[in-house]
Amino acid sequence: MGKERWVARPRAAGATSVGRALSALFSTDYEIFPESDPDHPLAHVSYLAKRDEIVVQRDEERWQSRASKFGPMAITFAGVDYHLYEKITGRFAILRGDEVVVQGECRFRSVTIPEYPAEMEAFLGRLALGLLIRTLFWELAF
Repeated sequence: MGKERWVARPRAAGATSVGRALSALFSTDYEIFPESDPDHPLAHVSYLAKRDEIVVQRDEERWQSRASKFGPMAITFAGVDYHLYEKITGRFAILRGDEVVVQGECRFRSVTIPEYPAEMEAFLGRLALGLLIRTLFWELAF
């Protein structure tokens, strides 16, 4: 049996299809659905531009990054603090203390994380979506 695939869609508002399409273009709030059940969201991922924070919500679980002006973005998952270091090239690394846990690359429309701990798959998938929303927001804003 293969891995469950997910689909992410913007939480678009508007009565008309044009209104939904326009709001989806600039959306910073997405819902994640299992591909096998696209009517029941598993989680919500949002980007709060004013505070430069990514928020991931699944049922009662909530992960929220903490931004710093000149340092790495921090996020706590499963009681462990991680720091996300980014380069202007789009490459990033997630560290636990001094240990690199994950390395990847965020481009305009994709995030690539070639290797990661299996127990972090769902978390990293949602965090990657948050990074992508953040990148798209700043690309469209300027």
